[in-house]
Amino acid sequence: MEKQYNTKQTLLEKLIHSEDERSWDEFVAYYEGYIFVIIRSFNVDNETAEDLLQEVLIKVWKSLPKFEYRKNNCTFRTWLCLVIKSVVFNHLRKNSTKNQSKNISHDTLILQENISEPELNEIAELEWKSYISNMAWENVKGEFTANTIEVFEHSLDEENNALIAKKFQLSEPTVRVYKSRVRKVLLREISRLDKNLGG
Repeated sequence: MEKQYNTKQTLLEKLIHSEDERSWDEFVAYYEGYIFVIIRSFNVDNETAEDLLQEVLIKVWKSLPKFEYRKNNCTFRTWLCLVIKSVVFNHLRKNSTKNQSKNISHDTLILQENISEPELNEIAELEWKSYISNMAWENVKGEFTANTIEVFEHSLDEENNALIAKKFQLSEPTVRVYKSRVRKVLLREISRLDKNLGG
């Protein structure tokens, strides 16, 4: 059964204009994995990233009423990444003065703190594409046989259809058909998710 997604803007509207707990749970379900990945991209360990994830979610919840969605100027993803950066660097600054044994170098802190907005956007976009692709794959995997899934996953590492065909004892045209079927469905799902959750 296909998952139902509200468009992101509709979900944001609900969150901005009301304290709808169900919409918040929906938002968390869609975005917490992405937020976690962005936090980790700042070289934060898993345990700390889990704590910071909660801080980011609290800050987003409190700040959302001030967020104004402007598609071409301030996308939600841009704003979200700025919130994440703020939380992460506040944490790093505090820790660099509190606990020298866990201290990251001063140069590293300055280097990471001075990541520009375009650089942050680049990180955000790369991570978003990966996040959406993984989510799309999880959503569509159930539509294919185990053999088709194996062939497709193997094709991500091996471009040579002849080698894949030999490994799975299939004809090359069959390998091409499997790959094409999966790619078509996967790209459609990536496009749908990006439209509904992107921004």
